Amino acid sequence: MAPSMARVGRRRRVLNDEVLHGSGASAAAQAAAFDPDAPRYGEQANIENHPQVTDFVPRRKVAVFTTLLAGVGAAAATAAIAHYSETIAAALPGVSASELSAGMAGGVSAWTTAVAMLMIAMLAKLTFSLRRHRVDDYAGRYRVWKWVGWGALAMSVNAVAPIHGLLAKAAMTATGWSLTAAGAEWWLAPLALVGGWIFVRLLLEIGESRPAMAFTLTAAACYVAAAVGVLGFLPATAEPWGGMAANALPLVGATFALTGMMVFARYVVLDVQGLIDHAPRPVVEKPTKVAKVDAAAEVKAASPVAITAKAAPAQTPAGSSTATRDAEEAHDPEWSDDAEEDDDFGNRKLSKADKKRLRRQHRAA
Repeated sequence: MAPSMARVGRRRRVLNDEVLHGSGASAAAQAAAFDPDAPRYGEQANIENHPQVTDFVPRRKVAVFTTLLAGVGAAAATAAIAHYSETIAAALPGVSASELSAGMAGGVSAWTTAVAMLMIAMLAKLTFSLRRHRVDDYAGRYRVWKWVGWGALAMSVNAVAPIHGLLAKAAMTATGWSLTAAGAEWWLAPLALVGGWIFVRLLLEIGESRPAMAFTLTAAACYVAAAVGVLGFLPATAEPWGGMAANALPLVGATFALTGMMVFARYVVLDVQGLIDHAPRPVVEKPTKVAKVDAAAEVKAASPVAITAKAAPAQTPAGSSTATRDAEEAHDPEWSDDAEEDDDFGNRKLSKADKKRLRRQHRAA
């Protein structure tokens, strides 16, 4: 009987607690509904709990190498499909080799390049917003990131809509002259001038990060090789691969440029947080004044000798000099004792003894 009563008591207390908690929650909900100043979101929705923009910069090397392998793999796949388009088209009914090649070059490769360039533009904007606050950048080298961002955005648009080809055709028609069949020099020359200027300033900016420098130089080499292929300056042994290189190398260059941008953005974020150690700058020591001090010492050492030489008395007869020396020896002890007193009390009156002594000295002289 007693155990059953205990169970009933526990059940009653549990039910009372549930009722109390339920009424409290409902009361709080009703109060929040009627209070216009009550918060509508929890504390986890506050801004300090949200990820910042710098949190999207990859910190791990795995992300960088994954991006590199994905881009190079996509470029290799599109180049292989374009090169073996006839064999693949023969195995696929209703598909021509030209459609397959154009789809790979203008579809997968173009859109992948556009996405890579768009990511470069965003990372350049982030890097610009951080590097502009560097205290020792007196030359304003951070401004190059603004040019990098706009250039990457223009190349992203051009990858999807090939505006450079339209401009080349318009220039060929207007002038009636072209170095190549497609008139590639009309868009390569301005691109080389502007891109070369930005590239040199970019190298000066990213010189602190050697991995970023290596990736950027590799990307530049890919673009130069693609330009050589477009102009038709390839050797005879590489002519069969010229078209494939012209289609695949821009994507490879964009991939290496993206990885270099990711590495340098990571470097800047870590540098802002103080997690990168820099070698102390060499302190330029001012020239010491040892030479001047030595010269002054030599002048001081030589001046007493010169003064002594100038003040040397002329030779006098032996008799007069002997008499003068005897008089000085006779009166020097007496006079030397009172010399300090005369120096100290030059204004006091002479006593009778002093006057007698002076008279004796005059007679002896």
